[in-house]
Amino acid sequence: MVTVLLGFPPNPSSTHVSGLEAVSDEVEVIACSYVEDDARRLARSKSTVAPSELSSEQRMSFARAEVMLAWDIPVDVHDVAPNLRWIQAIGAGVEHFRGAQLDDVLVTNAVGVAAVPIAEFVIARLLAVWKRFDELADAQRRHSWELLFGRTFEGTTLGVVGLGAIGTAVAERARAFGVRVLGVRRRHVPGATSPFADEVFGTDQLHEVLAQCDAVVLSAPSTPETKDLFDAAAFAAMRPGAVFCNVARGALVDEDALVDALESGHLGAAIIDVTKQEPLAPESRLWDAPRMHLSPHSSASLDRYLDSIFDLFTDNLRRYVNGEPLRNVVDLSAGY
Repeated sequence: MVTVLLGFPPNPSSTHVSGLEAVSDEVEVIACSYVEDDARRLARSKSTVAPSELSSEQRMSFARAEVMLAWDIPVDVHDVAPNLRWIQAIGAGVEHFRGAQLDDVLVTNAVGVAAVPIAEFVIARLLAVWKRFDELADAQRRHSWELLFGRTFEGTTLGVVGLGAIGTAVAERARAFGVRVLGVRRRHVPGATSPFADEVFGTDQLHEVLAQCDAVVLSAPSTPETKDLFDAAAFAAMRPGAVFCNVARGALVDEDALVDALESGHLGAAIIDVTKQEPLAPESRLWDAPRMHLSPHSSASLDRYLDSIFDLFTDNLRRYVNGEPLRNVVDLSAGY
């Protein structure tokens, strides 16, 4: 018997549960929510923390679990879930699993599930900035007939830092607008190409790419190597008036350097969906930075997200039961 623990969502639908149970007669599904608060999740992404207090129901559920669908996991999951062999994360990032002993546990993530809605969000934000939608709406509210012309998207150059599922989806949609796309990827071999970018570069050429771009979208994973990848030097390397967009993780950006670049006028605008601290502190400089377009980690769309997660999980569960390779296996040493 393969016991599947649904640590998320708190109240799974009967349709999702029955879909998992239909994979095999050997599958047993139990639902017991385990969700940590934002502060603890942030702390875990930076350092280890003490184990959480678990309810008796949670302890019994973890003790039985071989497979888990999870947003969060206990730090001491190795002790409370000795039979655990595989965790399916509901998101792309797993940095908040830090501190848990997962040497004997396979981890898969949800890379690709939110790629399309996030890419749509990025393109919409870029168009809104360059077509001056906020200014047009403000003029309407003031009953002011002002000639506010935007710029043409076609013919611009877009840098995409991180050509994973999200970066690829952004690049594909941008090219449909006639945009030149320059991709930057960590694992790049000189001469390698991508069907979704006009040119591809390694991270050692990042500043060279930034100097050519009218806008830059950051969609790379959060790892020790990418911490503060966009610092004062990176922003200085960007073309004057360029737009910076981050839909990756806040850890990749020196936020003070970003605000300084906006306040100096060097950057034309910033589109920020993720921050180092979430929720963002009221006193953060990001709130009031000029030409800042801030959103609370909401570039993904939830209308189909859970269905897509369970589609992925059900397919992976079928693979697991049949002894086949799973999709989206995470290299925990690399962090993604």
